Amino acid sequence: MRIPALAATAAMLMVGCSPAPDSVDERPIWARGAIVEAQGRAYVEMPPNRARFTVTFESKDERSEDASATVVEQANTATEAIRMASDEQVRITSDLSVRPYYRQVKRRTGEHSEQLVENVHPDALLGYVATVTVNVTVLDPEFAAVARGAALAAGPVNSSAMGFYLEPTTENQRAVYEQAVQDAAQRAQLIADASGATLGNLLVLQEGPGPCLGTPSSQTGYAQSAAFDSARMNAVAAPESRARATAETAEQFALAADLQPQRVEARACAVYSVR
Repeated sequence: MRIPALAATAAMLMVGCSPAPDSVDERPIWARGAIVEAQGRAYVEMPPNRARFTVTFESKDERSEDASATVVEQANTATEAIRMASDEQVRITSDLSVRPYYRQVKRRTGEHSEQLVENVHPDALLGYVATVTVNVTVLDPEFAAVARGAALAAGPVNSSAMGFYLEPTTENQRAVYEQAVQDAAQRAQLIADASGATLGNLLVLQEGPGPCLGTPSSQTGYAQSAAFDSARMNAVAAPESRARATAETAEQFALAADLQPQRVEARACAVYSVR
């Protein structure tokens, strides 16, 4: 009868010796042992993937609707020519505005000086000026020069400078962040070497400038970016033949438009153990 008693005693001992559940170490990382924190940085120049410019067309007439119809037709001709010249690699929006203009009168400003001003009274109304601003985003910068050439061939009253920029993509963000992580690892190794320690395991990795245990923040970005939110103008498209003729003269009006490298920045904060 003693054998069962011994078996029961052994079973009790085994239960008493079983390991306790893993406890969570609530101490901050810096209190658990020697660590090193490194800020990784990456600055990479990439070719731009977008270009943008604007052109403005104007028309005046005694009637507001006539001025608007004329300038809308001219702007639509330019729009179709831009699309043809750039192989549809554009994103275009347009804005239409109309303002009245009045007969000018002279206002004496001194004994021997006068100033022309508008007599803004209904009976002095001469007509209306309709203006269409065409905002062009070129999706492939290789077509930037001919796209603007087609716009200039349409005869605008004003044209902006050509601008290049880098529109964010998952691929270029990931590529720059990868270099920032590698830079953080190399900086941590330099710190460990300078202190005579051996770099251990990676404990924390956070995107952004740090501190690593602070609020996460993303710093992968671009110097500029732009988006045109204007509504597309609802107007009848210009005849294709007229637009095609304008597009064929795009090369004649194409100015130099060399691609300008864009700077992309990313940062990473890393904490390593040292021993």
